[in-house]
Amino acid sequence: MRFYLVDRITAFEKGSRIAGYKNVSMVEPYFDTHFPRHPVMPGVLIIEAMAQLAGLLVEMSQPDDSNRKAFLAIVDKTKIHCIVRPGDRLDMEARICNLDEQGARCDVSATVDAKPVTQTTLTFSVMDLSDQLDDFQKAERQALIDTLLG
Repeated sequence: MRFYLVDRITAFEKGSRIAGYKNVSMVEPYFDTHFPRHPVMPGVLIIEAMAQLAGLLVEMSQPDDSNRKAFLAIVDKTKIHCIVRPGDRLDMEARICNLDEQGARCDVSATVDAKPVTQTTLTFSVMDLSDQLDDFQKAERQALIDTLLG
């Protein structure tokens, strides 16, 4: 099962920063149990959304002919300040602190209505998957990026 927690990329500067958002909808499957009659987006999914956005930044900041993939390795210094509910738009921004061929570290934050929700530091391991990706998978990945960039 695949799930994407980034609906749109609103800004992108290769090797520097990315911004995007997730529209939080009542039809998300986790709201059935988290929590009945008081739906709240789980904190771990907020972090996952931020990791997906920051991971795209890391991957899109690699050389153009690269098939390098970012894998989340460390979540550090996370503070969640408020809850996220259906109807909210979770705005996220990631900035690269350092980037090399082995990995990257990003400072990431999220807000709802310009109010801080969370901030964290995410560390990614970067691996070359050239020998594992076929043309279909490469095209599928590019289609996702093109869709998110609108």
